[in-house]
Amino acid sequence: MLSEIIASLSIIPMVIYVFSKRSVIGAFSWSLFALACLIKALEFLSGKDYVNVLIFSLGAIFFLLMAKAILSRNSRTFLEVTAFSALACAIYFPFVFIPLFNSALIDLTAYLSSILGNMLGYQMNSYGAVIKLGNSSVEIILACTAIESMALFSGATLGINADLKRKLKAFLISVPVIYFLNLFRNVFVIVSFAYSIFGENSFYIAHHVIAKLLSFLALIAIAYAVFRILPELTELIYSLKEEIVRGIRGD
Repeated sequence: MLSEIIASLSIIPMVIYVFSKRSVIGAFSWSLFALACLIKALEFLSGKDYVNVLIFSLGAIFFLLMAKAILSRNSRTFLEVTAFSALACAIYFPFVFIPLFNSALIDLTAYLSSILGNMLGYQMNSYGAVIKLGNSSVEIILACTAIESMALFSGATLGINADLKRKLKAFLISVPVIYFLNLFRNVFVIVSFAYSIFGENSFYIAHHVIAKLLSFLALIAIAYAVFRILPELTELIYSLKEEIVRGIRGD
């Protein structure tokens, strides 16, 4: 929870940076976000979730490099990236800290996952956040709702400078699709665990290996579709890469 608190606090300097354009504030906001990623990586390390350890460790390094680059080159690119990142965080963190939002999304996801499971021929029942299949039960937590990815794509599609029609189209082919695919992911993990499809380590293999790999591939496909609709987003990412490289070199 410490990482979430620090990351949520970074929204304040992000917003101030967008309006004030002061490089020191921008660098501070991304350094704060990098610290949150590093703490999150350590949390995943304690849980032996090595995929997320790698992702958040790389994220921490990237955001620190971005903070350094902002101090060297305070460009419009950094302002735009910070703006949609702040929007994504503003969408995500209410579900982390507001119990009503948190429980509503988790319970809805558990309910819809159980309905999908039944449609696929598995007798699942949901009881709040818990889904039961046979003698096995799995508790849905916030990470099982795909809210992180949905918030990210919401910020990227709605926060980019582009015409509204294309932004809405990109939003609709990303956020709802991510949520729907995540329901299949939940059903796959629950069935694999309940029927020990992969042996005694079925939950770990299904959740931490197979589901993560498939989710990664799905996000790549969705990102590709979004980039086709919003070439401005592609240009912004390329521009961000160039600005960070130049900032590190001190150009």
